Amino acid sequence: MSAPSHPTWAVAALGDEPAPLIAAFARHHRAIGASEVHIFLDRPNPDVAGMIGDREGIFITTCDQAYWDRENRGKRPERHTGRQKFVSTRVYQNSGCDWVLHCDVDEFVADEEALSKALTDADRDRGLVLRNSERVYLPECTGDMIFEGGFRRPFHLTEEDTQAIYGRFGKFLAYGLTGHRIGKTIVPTGHPWEMGVHHPKALDGGAKPKVSATPQRFLLHFDGLTPLHYAIKLLKKSFENYSGPKRKIGEAREAQYRFTRNHADRPREIVRLVTGVQSLNAAQVKQLLALDWLRMTPFFPMDCDDLDLSRATFDALLRARDGEILARAGLEM
Repeated sequence: MSAPSHPTWAVAALGDEPAPLIAAFARHHRAIGASEVHIFLDRPNPDVAGMIGDREGIFITTCDQAYWDRENRGKRPERHTGRQKFVSTRVYQNSGCDWVLHCDVDEFVADEEALSKALTDADRDRGLVLRNSERVYLPECTGDMIFEGGFRRPFHLTEEDTQAIYGRFGKFLAYGLTGHRIGKTIVPTGHPWEMGVHHPKALDGGAKPKVSATPQRFLLHFDGLTPLHYAIKLLKKSFENYSGPKRKIGEAREAQYRFTRNHADRPREIVRLVTGVQSLNAAQVKQLLALDWLRMTPFFPMDCDDLDLSRATFDALLRARDGEILARAGLEM
C-alpha cells in the first residue's frame, strides 16, 4: 500500500518591493513545498523574473492597467488591501491545490514539516491560521543582510509593564509588536469563500468561515527588511490619502504614524523611533528570553544562496525607488 500523499498548497502574494525580496519569497516557498507560488507585481518590476529564474510552479503576473482591463473591467481597487483580496481570491478560485495561503512578500513560512503535518491533520471545513512572530534586531546584529535578527512573539502585558521593557517606545507597540499578531490563514479550497487579508470571507452572505490556529508560530513577519525600509513605510502610511472611510488601525500603529507626521521635518526623531521599536538592547533580550517571548534561531530563505540579499543592495534599490519621499523628509539612513 502506498503512503498517503501530503496535502498540496499554494501561496499568493501581491508585491511592490525590491526584486531581491520578491524573488527570495517565491524561491523559498517553492523550495519548502508550495506546489504553486503566485506573484502579482503591483507595478512592473522586470528584474523579478530574472532573479527567480527557470523554476517550475512559480507564476508572475504584472498588475498593470492591461491586467485590470482584462480581469476586472478596468477597475483597479484603490487600496492595496483591495488589490490583495482580488488577486488572492482569483488564485483561490482557480488553484488545483488543496489549500491556498495569502500573505505578504515580507512574510515567510519557516517550517515545512510543521506546515505539512498541520495540513494533514487539519479540518478542511475550516481555515487554518498560521500564527506569526516578528523579526527584531539583536545587539550583535551586524546589519549586513536583510534577514538578520531574532523573532519576538506577541504578549499581553499592562501598559506599565510594557513600558518597563520598552521605555518611551512601549506606547508604539501593540502586544510587543510593530505589526499584526493575528497571523495569516491558509484556506481549504472548494468552498464558496473569498480570500481576505488575514481570514477568508463568505460569498453572497453565507455563514462566516470558521478558523482554527496552529500551536506553533512558524510564519515569520519581517515588518521592514531594513531600518530604512521601515522608515519609508512609516512615511508613506503617515501621509496616505485615499477616498472613502479610513482604515481602522490599532492605537499603537496610529501612534507611530502620528509621531512620523509630527516629526516629518525632524528625520533624526524618525530614526530614533525606528530603532526603538525594532531593535532590542541586551537588557531587553534578557527579559524577553526569560519570559519565552524571543527566539534567537536565525532564518535565511531556502534556495537563495545566489541572491544578493545584502542590506546595502536592498537600501540602494529603496533609495532609487523612493528618493522623492526621502528627500522631502530629509531622511538619510
